[in-house]
Amino acid sequence: MNDEQKKNLVRAIEEAAEWQRLDTSIEGVYVVKPPEYNNVQRVFVELKPTIDGQAYKKKGLYLKTTDEIDAYKKLLENPKTRELVEVISEYYGIRKTPKIEI
Repeated sequence: MNDEQKKNLVRAIEEAAEWQRLDTSIEGVYVVKPPEYNNVQRVFVELKPTIDGQAYKKKGLYLKTTDEIDAYKKLLENPKTRELVEVISEYYGIRKTPKIEI
């Protein structure tokens, strides 16, 4: 990100209303400005994955630090996490309701 882009980002955040979600050029990635807490302005990056351009979650994952990104990345890249989700999806995923002939 160049200096001009950084300045534009900071300006957009400063002008945003509380809880406003700012779009980014990255699909599924937003910047969210919550209310100040103890006179400190916090800002989150929200990850809201999409499938075929449509968000599939109402709320996304809020991140504040690169350490959080690394921690989630480690969890998501763990093969056992993938295996667990595959089993849950197999047994409890969305299934088509059988059509009953009358």
